[in-house]
Order: sequence, then C-alpha cells, then structure tokens
Amino acid sequence: MKVLLFVKNSPNAISTAEALEKFLENKKIQVEFFVNEPGKKPREGDYALTLVVGGDGTFLAGARFSAVRNIPIMGVNEGKFGFLTEIDRDEAFEYVEKALDGKLKPQKRMLICAFVDGKLVGHYLNDVVLSKLNLARMVEVEVFAQDEFMVRVYGDGVIISTPTGSTAYALSAGGPIIHPTMEALLFVPICPHTLSNRPMLIPPDFRIKLISNMPTFLTLDGQEGIEVNPRQEVWVEKSPFYCTLYTHPHRSFFYILREKLKWGR
Repeated sequence: MKVLLFVKNSPNAISTAEALEKFLENKKIQVEFFVNEPGKKPREGDYALTLVVGGDGTFLAGARFSAVRNIPIMGVNEGKFGFLTEIDRDEAFEYVEKALDGKLKPQKRMLICAFVDGKLVGHYLNDVVLSKLNLARMVEVEVFAQDEFMVRVYGDGVIISTPTGSTAYALSAGGPIIHPTMEALLFVPICPHTLSNRPMLIPPDFRIKLISNMPTFLTLDGQEGIEVNPRQEVWVEKSPFYCTLYTHPHRSFFYILREKLKWGR
C-alpha cells in the first residue's frame, strides 16, 4: 500500500506531514512526500490515498491530480480556512488509519471540465471563470446552453461552478449554496450591469458555451489560467471523473457551513 502526501509549502504543514509520514511508515505503508509548488506534479504511482496537508488551495491542486487517476483524497487542515480540508491535525492519524482500513465511507463529488475551441483544458472541482482581461472595463459574454442562446451578460464575467464550488467564488458573487453531493451546473454572472441577470442551476448533462467579442481570461479553480481570444469558444460540462473524498465522519456539511461561513449568524 502506498499513500501520497500532498503538502502545502509552509513550515506548519510540512511538520504535520512529516509526523504523518512517520506514522504511516511505522505501519509499513509506503509514502510519497510531495510539496506542492507551481508547475510541479507528484510522481505517478499506485496510491491508495492522497492525503492533503494544507488549506483549500492545496486541496484543489491535490484533487485535480487525484480525481482523474481515481485516487481517493482526504484533507488535513493546515491552512487559513479549511472548508475542504475538514480533518484537524490531532485527529488525522485516527481517520487516516480508518480510511485505509475501509472503515470510512467516502463521498463522490462532481467535477467539471473546460474546453477552448474544442481542446480539453482540464478537470476541476470548484469552478471555471471567464472574466474581463482589462482593468475596469466591462466584458460582454454570450452564454449558450446545449447550443441554445441563453443570455448575454454585461459585467465582469461569468462563473460556471460545481456544487462543491458553490461555497467559493460563486457564493461571493451572489450564487446559492448547493449541497456538494448534488449534481448540477451553477451559472453565476459576476457583477452584471443588467439587474435581471440572476444565477441559475442547469442540468448536469448540459454543455454550456461562452463566447465574448473581447479578449478574456479563463481562470480554473482559481489556480490556473489562460487568455482567451475574441470569439474563441469556451465549453464547460460535467466531467466523466469524480472526486472521491473522505469527509469528516462526525461533521456534516451543515455543521461546516455554520462553523466556517458563520451561516445564520
């Protein structure tokens, strides 16, 4: 058995990961120790688990690597927010052991994939954002669902989010909270100039197409990005892959909403 330790490049995260590495090796489990840095990826391997030590940004990077390889993932919080990295350091040893022994039940989370002019860009757990390229200038985005014209957005851009990503950028832009085990595409206009533009849930088997007459920027999970030329087509649809995620066994999604987002306070 082999575990991938996917670690934030910070002293606290590395210290926690080293303790977990020693714990796993004492149980005769092989460990691949990877410190997450831009432009780098872990070595390929037959991993039973990706154990992310860090914050939500590190988790998203680990999920992009793991989901397309069908590797389950668990997050240990050594970041600022810890919405996706649900496990605390002091309980990580117990829950990692239970996950590897098959005593925890994972969740399946929907991913989305993005294409530019028909070429696959990647698979993402949170969101795909098409936004303005120039500072303080409004962008015009034509939005199609299943090749049917849906709406023209004048504003800062458009977010297409998964249910998992509904509590990230989409929430800040006025979108609804969606339970992460659901399957749907969430369309959220960013600062629309037309007040009638509103967020909308779209069936998961739909393909959304975005076209702008202006240069735009495509941001993926808030961590990757590419420039998009005028009239290039951006497609977003449900990915064939899922993120298999071990959540905290004693904290529900609603508990995390109350604690992390101060929901209802």
